[in-house]
Amino acid sequence: MPSLPEGGLGPNQERPHTLYVGPGQNLSWPEKDRNITYHIPSATWWPWCDYWKEPQHILYQLANVCFVIAYSSTCSKKGVLFMHSWLIFGLMLFSTWAWNIICAPDVFTWNFAFMLMNMAQVFHILYQLRPVKFDPELEEVFHNLFEPFKMSRLQFKRMVSSDFAQIMSLHAGEAYAVQNLTRTDRLGLLLSGKVNVLSDNQFLHPILPCEFLDSPEFESSRNTVDDKFKVAIVAASSCRYLYWQRSALEYLFVKDTYIATVLTTLIARDITTKLYAMNNKIVTAKGSHLDIRLPSITSSLASGGEYKSPIRTKRVNGAVCSATVESYCNESQKQKQKQYGKINKEPQSCYAGEMEPLTELPSLDDLTSNDVESWLETSSKYHSCELVDTE
Repeated sequence: MPSLPEGGLGPNQERPHTLYVGPGQNLSWPEKDRNITYHIPSATWWPWCDYWKEPQHILYQLANVCFVIAYSSTCSKKGVLFMHSWLIFGLMLFSTWAWNIICAPDVFTWNFAFMLMNMAQVFHILYQLRPVKFDPELEEVFHNLFEPFKMSRLQFKRMVSSDFAQIMSLHAGEAYAVQNLTRTDRLGLLLSGKVNVLSDNQFLHPILPCEFLDSPEFESSRNTVDDKFKVAIVAASSCRYLYWQRSALEYLFVKDTYIATVLTTLIARDITTKLYAMNNKIVTAKGSHLDIRLPSITSSLASGGEYKSPIRTKRVNGAVCSATVESYCNESQKQKQKQYGKINKEPQSCYAGEMEPLTELPSLDDLTSNDVESWLETSSKYHSCELVDTE
């Protein structure tokens, strides 16, 4: 049998860590426990923990289960509300555990404070999620114009509040803007009724609900405040409209850039709608529409004249002569006859062979009263809030 090394330890054995505890000068130490020997394990995965306690109370376990559920929520508004609600429930259990089980006032105080903070967050989120209702007119405007752009009801409520906007009424025949007199320092949105746009007492186009009253003027005069309306805007029936002052809108745009983006887009779309309404007005006597973007049309509109079709031409031996020069051709033929002393009984002309008229180009004719009435019935109806039957 091999002898043991010095100290009585075998091969690959370590000296045990032994702690001796004695009473010392403490006379109150119990007689039976005068000397206590405690052996510290030398090989352990957690050297800072000599032994493990029993699992905590069931309240502690339930509180952590609530935390796991809370942190598994989504990032949406309702998901955040769900998270704070479960955190409140978990912190309440934690506070109960700290107060009744382990009797730790500091643990109770911190967890109770966290619970109050989460309750404040829940109240704030519920306030933001509260239902925001508007008048029927404003509700229709929000549903048709602003809701498709994902604008929240709180943003729209702020935009139409009395701090930025006002609602006014117009009687039939009353003018919203007078030509060359009213300043373009505001933006109006028609809520109900019908408004006509006139230029020198000439009807241009109507404005229906959910359309801006003066979007072209507002956009074209953004750099100045002294511009005047080039048209007159007169109510055709009893109307109600919402309007913003330019200064109030600019301040709102600075505060909320998303509102600025949405409203700028709506103004641009409204201007395009009005341009196409004017384009639909240019029709011929046969009912065909002309495009206002064509250079020939725009030049004629700019000069104030009427665009008429070119004069019908006639083909002679492969050459083309205009009907306007027909008298010139006859006069030149007569001079040649006199010069050579040959006078025919039948008048000669510069046209020989078969004359084939070219296809007549469409001309810009004035609208008849029937055309105006039919156009008023159909124009801009797809760009308003009114429902249109497609049957």
